[in-house]
Amino acid sequence: MSVPDQYMIRAGANYTARALTISIGVRDECLPVHDLIGGSGGFRRPGYIISAEPGISYSIRKMNFYAFVPVAVVRDRTQSVPDKIKTAITGIYSQGDAAFADYTINVGFTTRF
Repeated sequence: MSVPDQYMIRAGANYTARALTISIGVRDECLPVHDLIGGSGGFRRPGYIISAEPGISYSIRKMNFYAFVPVAVVRDRTQSVPDKIKTAITGIYSQGDAAFADYTINVGFTTRF
């Protein structure tokens, strides 16, 4: 087994009218093949997903309610280190399985004390 690095990057723009904010962004989530720190040879399902991410938030007094729905545009399951080793040994291209959601729904709220 391997404890992989992973990251998520989001860039976008917001439009605010009074208490309502509408946003659009691009989101990249990745579980890389090679770790920045530590070994990369254990089991993992590396890959990345790029999503378009619309969102909305509404502020009431000290609370902010929000919803973001990233919708997948690009999905790629990359070869892990064990997949590459198996391919080199057998001469047959090997790539494990993976599952990517078409979209996710993220809702929540924040409050100021």
